[in-house]
Amino acid sequence: MKNQELARLFEEIGLMSEFLGDNPFRVRAYYQAARTLYDLDTPIEDVAKGGKEALMALPGIGPDLAEKILEYLRTGRIAKHEELSRKVPKGVIQVMEVPGVGPKTARQLYEALGVDSLEKLKQALEEGALLRLKGFGAKKAERIREGLALMEGASRRRPLGAVLSLARSLLEAIRALPGVERAELCGSARRYKETVGDLDFLVASREGERVVEGFVRLPAVKEVYAKGENRATVFLKDGLQVDLKIVPPESYGAGLQYLTGSKEHSIRLRALAQEKGLKLNEYGVWRKVASPSGEKEERIAGLTEEEVYAALGLPFIPPPLRENRGEVEAALKGALPRLVQLSEVRGDLQVHSTWSDGKNTLEELYQAAQALGYEYLAVTDHSPAVRVAGGVGPEEALERIRAIRAFNERTGGRPYLLAGAEVDIHPDGGLDYPDWVLKELDIVLVSIHSQFRLDREAQTRRILKALENPHVHVLAHPTARLLGRRAPVDADWERVFAAAKRLGVYVEIDGYYDRMDLPDDLARMALEMGLSFSLSTDAHQVDHLRFMELAVGNAQRAWIPPERVLNTLPLEELLSALKTR
Repeated sequence: MKNQELARLFEEIGLMSEFLGDNPFRVRAYYQAARTLYDLDTPIEDVAKGGKEALMALPGIGPDLAEKILEYLRTGRIAKHEELSRKVPKGVIQVMEVPGVGPKTARQLYEALGVDSLEKLKQALEEGALLRLKGFGAKKAERIREGLALMEGASRRRPLGAVLSLARSLLEAIRALPGVERAELCGSARRYKETVGDLDFLVASREGERVVEGFVRLPAVKEVYAKGENRATVFLKDGLQVDLKIVPPESYGAGLQYLTGSKEHSIRLRALAQEKGLKLNEYGVWRKVASPSGEKEERIAGLTEEEVYAALGLPFIPPPLRENRGEVEAALKGALPRLVQLSEVRGDLQVHSTWSDGKNTLEELYQAAQALGYEYLAVTDHSPAVRVAGGVGPEEALERIRAIRAFNERTGGRPYLLAGAEVDIHPDGGLDYPDWVLKELDIVLVSIHSQFRLDREAQTRRILKALENPHVHVLAHPTARLLGRRAPVDADWERVFAAAKRLGVYVEIDGYYDRMDLPDDLARMALEMGLSFSLSTDAHQVDHLRFMELAVGNAQRAWIPPERVLNTLPLEELLSALKTR
């Protein structure tokens, strides 16, 4: 499907033409063609099968643009784009797209200061060079500086957990707008992907323009990048890009499926629709029917996602599975897994208290667990090697264990606090507590907090030796990654998981927002090798307990059912399972 590629080329032709001072009507035609192609759900290749006349039936596509589309589909290039690219440096296009710049200002910056890249624009701003140009005051320079920061912010992917609360606040604001009948957060956030590049919202409404106007005026919006009758793109004050799409209420389910993605999943569904003689787009599932005036399309589904999938002969596929990793084939066979749900999690199995680097006392953790309806909470303070985290020494660890057990006796253990520990794995694979401490703990997590760059073989040996200790229950945040800040350790995960399976060790899915560890691909691999999992938040304050949703979302992306999750067990069964090691 070449719609996006062509749209981008026409957009660039428009930008370069405007930069060079071309006829404004011609420039506007390229922008309109780009918007038509961005919005077009039918593959442009399919439209082109009807020839030039069929292309000219699309909004804003005249004879000249139709020829350029055909040229691209034949050759993979557009001569006009190549001609202009020889006159306009590629980096200038990026400069033109900075909010607050545009083609005319970009030309002035290029001719006066040689600004032909974002880096040179940043340098010119830092040196105050813009203030020396005619028509550039401090306010305009500051606006460009803000626009550059917004653009750079939008180009970075962010951990889902870092923006999820903001996204939900924005969703509530959108739902409150006049004219909105229904609204939902879509895109990679709805699929619980570990990072997001932007936020996508779908709205059902018959008053598209009214909704768009309300949306772009929301207090969180810093900059309006684009808006139309049924869509808008804005930047928030922190630089995050937000896209809004509006469909009529009868298309809401189809719109949800379309905007949730993933792209690969949607392509697979469209192919399946074509095999059945149907068409799928964001407005519904369509079939051709005969009518007195000739053949026409009739919508047969679109109101709900369940209806859309049913029209394709499929059961509903949960959003976290929609990655084209076998979910459609499993659905066709009736073999989709029953995914673990947040409501099935009975407790959190990695939480830190004031005994190490946590912010909350046992009493406060107990109250927070009670408020969540948990049956238990594992208090797993650090061992002494993590000095920065105030790790607990061996003798003090025994004191901590006694304190937790005394607390349970006083409260009746409802919810029950497990006396656990997160024990460091030394570079040689030894553990940071002696066995006489480990054997007293209800649950022992082992993890890596140092020597992240050992080679693959050394790192693998390190983990394997740690797992051999008979007191170990859980391999915690196994890859030790920090999203956007630290790469995962390099280990032979097939060997690690095989050892964990043989030894009866659980692997953790840590839902803390900048860890999300195990990653979903490795968790899927572990599942297929027969392992079971512990879900946790790695909470260091009670507010972090909300990250269990992310741990569950990551587990769902890995196809994990509830029976393979340790903390879906009732308390007595959990304690029994831990003792069997």
